[in-house]
Parts: sequence; structure tokens; C-alpha cells
Amino acid sequence: MKSFLSVDKMTLRTSFIKASAIGLAVACTSLFAKATDTPNQYQQDEWSPEYGSSTWMYENSAGLFETGPLDDYRAAKRLFLNRRFLDAVYAFGKIQTKYPSFRLADEAAFYMAKSFENLRMHKAAKSVYEDAIKRYPQSDQLAKYHFQLMNIDYKEGKYKEGMDKYQFIAKNFGKSDAKIDADYIAGQIKFEQGLYQESIDLLSSILPGNANYFYARYTMGFAYSRMNMADEAENSFRAITEQPVSNKSERDIQNAAKVKLGHIFFSVEKPDFVAAAQMYVQVQKDSPVFDEAMLGIAWCFLKARKLDDAMKVAKWIINNFPESFIASEAYFVIGFCYYIKEDWRNAIEPLSEAEKRTEKPMVSVASRDSARQAYDAMQSQFDSVQVLALDLARQLPTPRVESKRKALRPTFDKVHQAVEDYASFMQRSIQSVHFEYNRKRVLDDAGFYLACVRSGSACAPEEIGPPEIVF
Repeated sequence: MKSFLSVDKMTLRTSFIKASAIGLAVACTSLFAKATDTPNQYQQDEWSPEYGSSTWMYENSAGLFETGPLDDYRAAKRLFLNRRFLDAVYAFGKIQTKYPSFRLADEAAFYMAKSFENLRMHKAAKSVYEDAIKRYPQSDQLAKYHFQLMNIDYKEGKYKEGMDKYQFIAKNFGKSDAKIDADYIAGQIKFEQGLYQESIDLLSSILPGNANYFYARYTMGFAYSRMNMADEAENSFRAITEQPVSNKSERDIQNAAKVKLGHIFFSVEKPDFVAAAQMYVQVQKDSPVFDEAMLGIAWCFLKARKLDDAMKVAKWIINNFPESFIASEAYFVIGFCYYIKEDWRNAIEPLSEAEKRTEKPMVSVASRDSARQAYDAMQSQFDSVQVLALDLARQLPTPRVESKRKALRPTFDKVHQAVEDYASFMQRSIQSVHFEYNRKRVLDDAGFYLACVRSGSACAPEEIGPPEIVF
């Protein structure tokens, strides 16, 4: 394909101008050099009432006038919903120990384990789920215990173990709500393994009204794009935008889908910049992808030859998102606009900044290795804290036990914060890896036009082939 988007007599040397960039536009490497989202970034708030295929809040199933254990259960649930997960662990543990025959003891076990899971304490969480499977073999929570164990395997990258558990769930709990949740996680696993059609087959059965629907369609959009099925990718993302949202996670993924649709309209062989801009302007300001949408608007202004407007938007991005992965491309937009105007002097600074910001990866291999070594070094302490917290949760809150819990808290908080910091670092590290293709593209483009402006003349259009699509 030899389709070029030109500005006057000069060719815009950006990788997304090709028809084949349709895959790049909706892949992990974002069209506009952000690439901070993957299909699995957008997941349900696991502490919210909306979490799961059906409502997992069953207070009303207990007797209306039941007191004692029900009051304790409701108090523990409030701690969970307020994300006070360690306190919730102790509160749900008390219910199981003090009221073993309470009708909601099995649900208390679920939320106790889920609290550990939300603290990233998978060892303790698995112990609680596995114990609950043995303790409550007739519980209607049984399928959910098995699903959560599968989900932990997925989170830990243990895909074979996760799929083994999926087969068990499909065989033994095929009609349960947990089976639909398991379909979703199995679809995510297949996607991560590069088995895109198998992923789609699993996810396509999840229908509107199910809590997994938005997330399933988002992954399907990515899977279709990686198979170069542009129409199907567009339909998957569009389906998300046509549904009402019920929580922040769904709103975030709906905004992300709008950005992906904008990228598609921008990237096709006959681009529709108006349609692209209409998608970008719908993205809400508090969205995690608002900066990416704004950069899309800047490019649309540039393509409409409204260069001052394009620069205004790009400067806004830089001022409001200085640490964003896409700030480097915002600098490039400014420099390129000056280049189009043949304002060589003013083009040098933003192009130089774009080049400077993309000279090295945002997160180096050395820093990743160092962070991993530090995390591995504290793993034994992390495990021991989990074990101790679990042991204390299974004891009644006597003064002696409360004293031990209080003594554990500083160490617990310190270790937990270190784990959260490492998780945040690794998320940025993953984003850096996804950004790598675009980093090199912006670096190449900025260097090319910087050389042009320093020579004081416009460069001749350069015939370049389609970019290598990196997914």
C-alpha cells in the first residue's frame, strides 16, 4: 500500500498513516504513542457491589430479625466495601470462628479470602478458599471458591493451572454464574497466549447485562485487530459505547473504547478525521485515556490544517500531563506544526524535546531487574506476614490476640506498601514495553524533521513502506 497523508508537498512521516496501521491503532501499542492500556487493564472493581456476574451481597437472605452474627457480618461487609481489607479479614474470620453454623459463614469465608486477594496476599487467599471448599462442600459459594483460585492463577501468570481449573469449573458448575466469570478469565488467558480466535470464542458468549460484557468486548476488539479483522474490531468497541454504564470501571473502559474507535477512523485507508474527532471529544476529562484522546484531537486539527489549534491542544497536554508517555508526541506535534509553517527557529525546541524524551526507554531493563531483585528479597517476609495475619484472623479477638494484631500492623503496612509500590512500578514498566515501538517511531520522526529544520529547508517527501506492526 502506497497511501500517504501529505501536508502540502511534504509527507507526514508517522507510522499510523498506512492502512495497515489499523492493527496498531487498537493494539497494546497505542496509535498516539501512549499504549498504557491492555485488554486486562480495565477490570471490575473487585470490592464493589457490582463485582461478578451477579450480586454477591446476601444480607437480605438472612432472617430479618436475626442479630448477633448478622450484625457482625454487616459490619465486616462495610469494612470490605470501604476497602479496609485487613480489618475485614479479621472481622470475617471472627464470624467463621465464633459462629461456625451461621447461615452466611460460607460467604464470610469468601469475603475473607477476597480481602486477602485485594491486598495481593494470594498465599493467604488461596488457603482460605481451599479451606472453604472442604468446610462448605454444599455451599452455593462453592463454584466461586474454585473460580477465585483460577483467577489467582491467572493473576500470577500460571496459565496452565488456571485452564485446568477452568475445565473443572466447566464440568462441575456449567450452569453457574461463576462459569461465566471463568469464561471471561479463560478468554483473557487465551488472549495472553496469542490464541486470539479461541479467546474470541470464549468471550463472545458473554452477553449484554452480564457484568463481564464490557471487558469481554474490549478484549475481543484487541483480538480482532491482531487478526487484522478491522470491521469486527470496530464492532466490538462500538458495542461497548452503546451500553449504559453502572460503575467507574465500565465508564473507564467505555472511554477507552471511544479512543480506540477514534484511532480506527483516523487510521483507515480513507481516514475520516471528523468521525475520529467526534469519538475523541466524547471522552470524559477524568478518564485515564483523556490525554490520549486530546492528542488524537491535536492530530485531527493538524490534518485539518488548523495548526494553531493543534499546537494549543498539544501544549495543554504537556502542561497537564507532563509525565504521560504521550507527552513526547505532543512535543512532536508542536514541532511538526512549526515545520509545516516553515518556522524553523521555533520548530527546533519542541522537536529536540521530543527526541530527548524518546532517546531511552521510560523504564530501563536495569531498573526492572533491580526492582525485581528487591521484591524477591522481601518475598519471605511477605509470606510470613500473610501467614501470621491469617493465623490471627482465625482466632477470636481476645485482648491477647488484639495485642498481637496491633503489634503486627506496622510491619504489615510496611510490607504491603512495598508490594503496592512494586506493583505500580511493574505496571509502568509494562507500559514502557508497550510504548517501545512508538518511542522509536517518535524518536525517528523527531530526528528526521529536526535535521530538516536545522538545514533551514523543507525535506523532500520520503517514500517509506508500511511500518512494522508490533503487537
